[in-house]
Amino acid sequence: MPGVADGEYVFVQDLNEEIWILPDGPHRHPKVLGQALPALYAGTLRIAGDTIVELTNLSGTFRCDDDEGLIEVAEWLLNRGWKFARDAIRFFPFDGGRPYIISF
Repeated sequence: MPGVADGEYVFVQDLNEEIWILPDGPHRHPKVLGQALPALYAGTLRIAGDTIVELTNLSGTFRCDDDEGLIEVAEWLLNRGWKFARDAIRFFPFDGGRPYIISF
C-alpha cells in the first residue's frame, strides 16, 4: 500500500490474508471485497505521509471484536513497509466497553 494518498480508508482482510482498502464513506465495508465474500478482519485506517496514524476495528458490517486480529493486521502492514505513529492502533470493544490503545 505504500503510495496510497493521505486520507481515511476502510479496510478488509480477505481469507487469503490480503488487505484491501477503499476511501472511507457510508457503507463502504461491504463494497471492498464485493459479492458478500467473507473476511478475516475489517476496520478503518488513516494515513498521513507514509505513516498509518490510526488503525481501528470499526466496521458495522463485519463487527470484528478480537484485538488479536487487529494486531495481526498491524503486523501484516508492518511486514509490507508501513510505519505506525505512536498510539495509532485503537481497539473498540463492541460490548460498549471503553476503547483502548494497543502497543506492540
